[in-house]
Amino acid sequence: MNLRRCALANLTASTFLGGVGILYRFSPEEYSFYPQCPVFRYLHVLCPGCGATRALAALLHLRFEAAIHYNAFVVVLLPLLTAYFALAYWRACRDDHFVWPTIPAFGIAAALMAALVFAVVRNAPAFFS
Repeated sequence: MNLRRCALANLTASTFLGGVGILYRFSPEEYSFYPQCPVFRYLHVLCPGCGATRALAALLHLRFEAAIHYNAFVVVLLPLLTAYFALAYWRACRDDHFVWPTIPAFGIAAALMAALVFAVVRNAPAFFS
């Protein structure tokens, strides 16, 4: 049973790395097959996730300043998400019974509040100009 779960974790990780490879090779700035944000498309307001794909592509090319310009929230959150999913992968391959790593309710509430504040702050100049 553990081998099956580890195989599924390996398949998931391989699929993720394949997506990273596509993002590295096909920049969102040059190719238009990436999905557009529906919030920005219809409301013309930047959501907390707007620019995340471009920020991740810039990080893959070690362009940190551009990544922060596209979406600073994703750049700050990426190490935490990477650690979370690395721990989940490790647990899936190691343990007999898989349980997702728990995040305290305070951590989830703080992340959601930070996303909300980020969305308001990044859109504030548009409302005042």
